[in-house]
Amino acid sequence: MEDANTYRQALDDFRRARSKAAMQRFWAGIKGRSLDLLPYDEISTKLRAVSQTDRGVRQVPLKDIIGSVSRIQDFDRNFLPLRDDDMDRWAKVKTAMTSPLAQGVPPVSLYQIGDAYFVIDGNHRVSIAKEMGMETIEAYVTETQTKVPISSTLTSDELILKTAYVNFLEDTRIDQILPGVDFSLKLVENYPLLKEHITVHQYYMGIEKERPVSFEEAAIHWYETLFFPVVASIESSGLHHAFRDLTLTDLYLWLLDHQQTLQQDLGIALKPENVLDYTADKEGIKAEAGWSPAEEQIMQILLRDDEHPESPYQDCLFQHVTVALSDDDPNWIALEQAVLVNRCQGGAIRGVHVERADTQKPDEEIEDYKRRFDERLSEVGMSGKFFLRQGEPASALLEFSLLSDLLVLKLSHPPATSLMDRISHGIITILQQSRRPVLFVKDDPLVVSSILLPFDGGQPSKEALYIAAYYAARYGCQLHLLLVTKGSDKDEINRYYVQTYLERLGVKADYHQGSSESFTADVVGLAESLAVSTLILGGYENTSIFDRVFSQSIDEILAQVTIPVMICQ
Repeated sequence: MEDANTYRQALDDFRRARSKAAMQRFWAGIKGRSLDLLPYDEISTKLRAVSQTDRGVRQVPLKDIIGSVSRIQDFDRNFLPLRDDDMDRWAKVKTAMTSPLAQGVPPVSLYQIGDAYFVIDGNHRVSIAKEMGMETIEAYVTETQTKVPISSTLTSDELILKTAYVNFLEDTRIDQILPGVDFSLKLVENYPLLKEHITVHQYYMGIEKERPVSFEEAAIHWYETLFFPVVASIESSGLHHAFRDLTLTDLYLWLLDHQQTLQQDLGIALKPENVLDYTADKEGIKAEAGWSPAEEQIMQILLRDDEHPESPYQDCLFQHVTVALSDDDPNWIALEQAVLVNRCQGGAIRGVHVERADTQKPDEEIEDYKRRFDERLSEVGMSGKFFLRQGEPASALLEFSLLSDLLVLKLSHPPATSLMDRISHGIITILQQSRRPVLFVKDDPLVVSSILLPFDGGQPSKEALYIAAYYAARYGCQLHLLLVTKGSDKDEINRYYVQTYLERLGVKADYHQGSSESFTADVVGLAESLAVSTLILGGYENTSIFDRVFSQSIDEILAQVTIPVMICQ
């Protein structure tokens, strides 16, 4: 009697499940979505199943069961029944699962791929367990390893992407060359383009090394020198948060395509990382908090076990330099300073003249600017290009500098001391907002030969340390360190930090001690007594209005010294 009542109730439950299935499929059709169960055989074949492992009996989340081996036409993605003629069997199985007089049912049998499961035996039991609101079901699990994993949210469209990825891996063997690296894309058509990036890299490596280069060797070098640095920059920039529908590899390809477009539009070579900063700025995306690239490089040296680690200064630091060309600098000493500071093979100088809307020059004067710029670069054997920009000078220079490594300015009017003047001063804006080092030249351009570096342990001073050490390690410049004490335990830590870093690079330096209370006087006095050619400073510690107005040490130094000053942000 109990079984009969349970059976009749199960029939009613089946009818409700069928009605629910019909309604859900109706709405899914309107929205263009599929509610079909996914076929195990097709997926395991497309994803290149390589092995199977018995995982025994476990409790499996019902939400993660997304497909079946043989009953994909009988149930939908939610395991609601789709066939009216299945009513009797469905009701009998539910009776066996729920009747007090029944003996129960055995565990179901499932295949597992990644986080997803597929029914081998027990489709009705899964259907009924879901209808009853159960969260898990007991199952014999056999795990299938495939070329790429899948999740329980896998759709038919995503299966197409996974299949394309598998084909890419088999074609390139990149998963064997670089195991554990995710090169998946959301745009199927980009897989041939990704392979092309590697083969082009292979071609140019062969030319550079004057020998045949294998695809494997090229892939590893491409990953280490191009792909990984760009992807790391994308992650730190926050750009991937703004484009959540794309993978990091998608963004890598998008960025390099954007780089090519900008290069064609501007007629200059651009670095991917600079294009990234420029793009992020245009999108209003702020970089994520954390260590700067300079800090990371310093820590890598400090944490290395080998006594003499490889120098981080293998590449030229200031290959592309932006210099402001203005009427306030009639002798163009900023350009002369840019010529002296750019020691990179293949380096380039971008001369930028900014005009306000109300002070536009005649075309012939602009042409004279360009001719004069081109002639000077030709005289010193350097490449570059002249650009005319409209708008507010500080903003225009900041935007363009993102596409370069360094901004060089003539300091004609140092920041004023009055509160309102400081707030409105263009130099303050540049110092606050620049994402590139800024080199100010006041009187005479000088070769970077001897450097004074004040160091207080703050992040900006670590940026300055990285650049000062670059000149000392790469060009043999004399380095003087002013250790700024604050009367705390951190003073000794800062000394150890600097000394250890420089010693591990093989850089010798003279050490001097100053106080935070007399910072400006110490810096100015030491710069004069040592007769250094360049002063390298960390910039503002933060961007608060308080910092802008009341932290005047940098401004006072700019007003008093006559040598070039590099501010590192």
